[in-house]
Amino acid sequence: MLDEELNELKDKSDAQLVRSYKNGDQTAFQQLAARYFFIIRKNAADYYGIGPEADDLFQEGLLGLHNAVKGYDENNNASFKTYAGVCIKNKILSALRSYNAEKNKINKEHYSIDDAELVLSSPETEPENAVISNEALESLQVYLQSNLSKNESDVLELYIEGKTYDEIASELGISKKSCDNAMQRIRKKLRVRG
Repeated sequence: MLDEELNELKDKSDAQLVRSYKNGDQTAFQQLAARYFFIIRKNAADYYGIGPEADDLFQEGLLGLHNAVKGYDENNNASFKTYAGVCIKNKILSALRSYNAEKNKINKEHYSIDDAELVLSSPETEPENAVISNEALESLQVYLQSNLSKNESDVLELYIEGKTYDEIASELGISKKSCDNAMQRIRKKLRVRG
């Protein structure tokens, strides 16, 4: 019975499946999940090794797809595929920020290599590239510790934890503009480093 229902849904567009799901057809989401399986998997694989296990990241991506289905509005002139791609990626990144924030609570006095990698580079999936990336990140960590002021280090640490400029400013007792200026100086120092 379920196979027959899924076969009937194969010819529907993404937008039609979203409408069907919103009208109570649970199999419509299963069809969308099957269509977006490889997109979710690719997004999860992009961050494998710098946070939770790949399966956990895939689950977060699947939740992102579910959020996209629930929140999609055809009248906003964006295709569902575009909207879903953003929702999937954002959900995975949110999970990574939460993971790193929890990790930072345990070890607040040092930036972790994983934190720097999440913010400053794309992950590599090949083992040889991972070793090279770790060496580069260790070098980056040393550079940041010796070239950032205390204020810049504090701002960067909170930014890595996923906090907004408003939250950072409030926590450090500085203005939002000071927070933004610190981030601009950090970015400039990173560009100079090359």
